[in-house]
Amino acid sequence: MNSMDYCLRALSERDKEMIFNWRNTEDIRMNMYNDQPIAYEDHSRWFEEMLKNQKDYYRLFIYQQKPLGLISFKNINQQNQTCFWGFYIGESNAPKGSGTIMGCLGLDYAFHCLFMRKIIGEVLSFNKKSERFHLKLGFKHEGIYKNKLSRENQFIDVISFGLQKEEWEMHKGKLNLNFTEEA
Repeated sequence: MNSMDYCLRALSERDKEMIFNWRNTEDIRMNMYNDQPIAYEDHSRWFEEMLKNQKDYYRLFIYQQKPLGLISFKNINQQNQTCFWGFYIGESNAPKGSGTIMGCLGLDYAFHCLFMRKIIGEVLSFNKKSERFHLKLGFKHEGIYKNKLSRENQFIDVISFGLQKEEWEMHKGKLNLNFTEEA
C-alpha cells in the first residue's frame, strides 16, 4: 500500500448519491449523534448547504481515485484555532489500514491547511473502535459528558478527546506512515 495513492479532495455535486448511501449505512448511523435513517430530501438540503458553507470543511478520502470515506472539520474557532472533527469509512471493502491513513491525512490537513492548533473529537461511549482510533492517533482523553445523548430511552455518555498540533507532530512518526502534507 503506497501512501501516495491516497489523498483528500473537496466534495462536488457528483458525490451526493454516494454520501447519501454512506450516511444511511447502519454501521455509520449508529455511531452518529442522530442514528435515524436520513430522508433523501433532508440529505439534499444538507448537501447543498454543505457545498455553499464556508465555515465547515468536508473532504472525501480517496484511494487510487476511488472515494472511501468522508472527513469533516466543524465548529472552527479561528481565534482559538480549534475545531471538531468527524469521519467515517463509507466503503465496506476499503483496504486494511485506510482509516488510519485517512486520520493522518485529515490531521495534517487541519493543522497545516486550516492552521488549527487543536482538534477535538467526540465519541459515543459504546464506540470502542473510535476510542481506540483516537488514542492510536495520539489524542488525549479530556473528559466525559455524562448522559449527553438519549437514544431508545437510554442515556449515552460522550467522551471528549483532544490533540494539540505539537503532540501530533511528535506522534505521527510513530505510526510509520510516510506522508507529505499535500492533502
